[in-house]
Amino acid sequence: MPQPITWKQLVADALQNLGGEASLKDITAKLEKDPHRPETATWQATIRRVVRQYSIFQSVKTQQGLAGYRLVQMPKPNPSAQSKSDPHGEQQGMLLQLGALCGYETFTNSTDKTIRKFQGEPISSFATVRNDADDLLALPLEKMRNTDVMWMASDSEGLYPRYAFEIEHSTKVKSGLLRLLKIPERFPTKLFVIGPGDEEADLFSRYLRESPFRQHAHRFRFYHYKEVSDFYKSGINFDKHRKNWEIQFASAF
Repeated sequence: MPQPITWKQLVADALQNLGGEASLKDITAKLEKDPHRPETATWQATIRRVVRQYSIFQSVKTQQGLAGYRLVQMPKPNPSAQSKSDPHGEQQGMLLQLGALCGYETFTNSTDKTIRKFQGEPISSFATVRNDADDLLALPLEKMRNTDVMWMASDSEGLYPRYAFEIEHSTKVKSGLLRLLKIPERFPTKLFVIGPGDEEADLFSRYLRESPFRQHAHRFRFYHYKEVSDFYKSGINFDKHRKNWEIQFASAF
């Protein structure tokens, strides 16, 4: 069954029809007449939240001096530009792009978005959800926002973390497990620790036999850096073929 169109897509389509850049007033007026717009009492507030929350909407001043937004493109995968100078950033970047390829909104924490780079770009360029404290309604608990990478799904209440990843370099496995445990169990979130080698994998297995992780062991998985890299290469290859065949995901209809 085709998925209902999202507010993000509605706003993006309206902005595209307005030339790719428009005032918030014009975007709202455009959507007021859109037959696909959900009939809710707070639809105007939803538009304001959406343009602040997603990275494809860049804040601008229109020629008339009004507050507006420009539609921007997310960076495209470029495996040939990978650099091994920052292994942590490399893993984060691959996971962020994989999340988008799998159809999820993606998030990274506010610290790494500036100090980490992937394919020559700041990590923040690859996250589809902004993490500004005042704008991010998707994560009401601030302690959740320290996670390295999250893939986010949506329900009637908004976005929530579906998959969460901690990249732990140099055997700092326990700190990653503790950060992941800050995501409440009410979210159906699968938790992943990503490490470079067997030493981290052994630590991961040991900690899961201890408190406070033992009772949550079923929620956790460990994967090596190479497994992330293999997944990324496969994802890029699949996406290339999908586009060549002009096949859309079911949710795009």
